[in-house]
Amino acid sequence: MLRWVKIGHEIEEGEDIENAIKDLSGTHVSHLEPDRDKEKGKLGTINGISNWHEFTWPETGENTGYICTRALPEFGNWNKISHCQIDKITKSRTFGKPTPIYTTHTQPSKSWTVPLTSRKENTQGDQEIQEVEEEQIEDMDIDPISKSAIVFGCGWALSENLKVNQKVPTKRITEHVKGLLTIMFHSGTANPRLKMNANEMHEELLKRVTDNEISKDDVPKVSTIANWITSTSRSFKKTMALRLLEEAESSEQ
Repeated sequence: MLRWVKIGHEIEEGEDIENAIKDLSGTHVSHLEPDRDKEKGKLGTINGISNWHEFTWPETGENTGYICTRALPEFGNWNKISHCQIDKITKSRTFGKPTPIYTTHTQPSKSWTVPLTSRKENTQGDQEIQEVEEEQIEDMDIDPISKSAIVFGCGWALSENLKVNQKVPTKRITEHVKGLLTIMFHSGTANPRLKMNANEMHEELLKRVTDNEISKDDVPKVSTIANWITSTSRSFKKTMALRLLEEAESSEQ
């Protein structure tokens, strides 16, 4: 496509695209216009479906009526999708067979042939090399239950097992703990001698855990408390500034 533009042509319509790629070997070209006149509605999705690449619709056995899917063909555990799950995400939307507008595809002027390499049967030399490699592996001092075997277990590279870019659930501060932090914060505002930083507030909350006043699971991290102090201080300063501004304006009147 880029070559077609560089030699002086322009691509403005679908016909220009057809002319640009019509001489590619083994390539069929057709114009497809989707049917977009049907009623649109927001649909839900099935969690993890983007990680699955094999789908089957069993007609016999215990999985009859389910859609079975897994990460790779002949690998991984089956995930069952029931009709109830599908009805839930479709939200009573009626689906019909689309009627797109399309043209008959063109026939390529050249065929695209790729040479296929065939593996020859193992020769005597290949067998000798394999035996030497096996002997070298046996001589290595390798722990059969190594850290690599634990970390990189079967299926570790599948996208459904990756933990990259997965959002960790946010643990919010409970209202009771937030009330205790507010008391500590304003006590320090009223009396600078009682002012506490994030670490001191965290230690004070741990004392409340010892006294069975709060649960240990409700105690936020020091970094969370520090962020709370920053946002609370900003909000408090803004509130006080607005109050002083209103008092100044009312005194002038």
